[in-house]
Amino acid sequence: MADKIGYFKAAEGGTLFLDEVSEMPFNLQVKLLRAIEQREIIPVGMSNALGIDIRFIASTNRDLQKEVEAGRFREDLFYRLNVVEIHLPPLAERKEDIPLLIEHFLNKYRTEMRKGVKGVDAEVMRTLMNHQWKGEVRELSNIVERAVIFCKDDFVTMADLPDILRTSSRVDFPSDNKPLQQAMNELERSYIERVLRKHDFDKEQTAAVLGISLPTLYRRIKELGISQE
Repeated sequence: MADKIGYFKAAEGGTLFLDEVSEMPFNLQVKLLRAIEQREIIPVGMSNALGIDIRFIASTNRDLQKEVEAGRFREDLFYRLNVVEIHLPPLAERKEDIPLLIEHFLNKYRTEMRKGVKGVDAEVMRTLMNHQWKGEVRELSNIVERAVIFCKDDFVTMADLPDILRTSSRVDFPSDNKPLQQAMNELERSYIERVLRKHDFDKEQTAAVLGISLPTLYRRIKELGISQE
């Protein structure tokens, strides 16, 4: 039986993606640092180093600077990896992406499962828009996958969602004879206006309650034509 090729050699000439790099044990961090700095590895069972030509991309859901300060992540490896940093805001700060992500995951899972699910109904969309998404995009993906599994009709309903999401919303959803984007804009406008009024139009408090950044709030106020008085 042929020997299995390692990840580093498999990625030769390409890119190696290191998912959740903050979870890497300290002893492996040392080996990774050597591979990045010296551009070489020593495969298991060999004594000679082999050169590598690899681009490294790492992801983490933790603050690596704080992990370094806490002694859980090597400082030298942190600086070797942190050449170009791309910060992805949490899903709660980019709720306008949720309908697009739902459509993407629906396409993925209905194709995999060969089901004719066409979309989600208004109440489901409202619920998913208002959810806090502590598990970020992975949580959304899992919920859509589960919904497609249980869905027996053309559209996903609340009955197809986990019990934790089956809560009533305090926002009135638009009528169901409008295009999706128009309905979503009306929903978002109504909710933002409600929270603004509740906090006497204090933008910082409103942004904190909505779980979005202050610049994002100002942008949505302008785009949705929300009155600030």
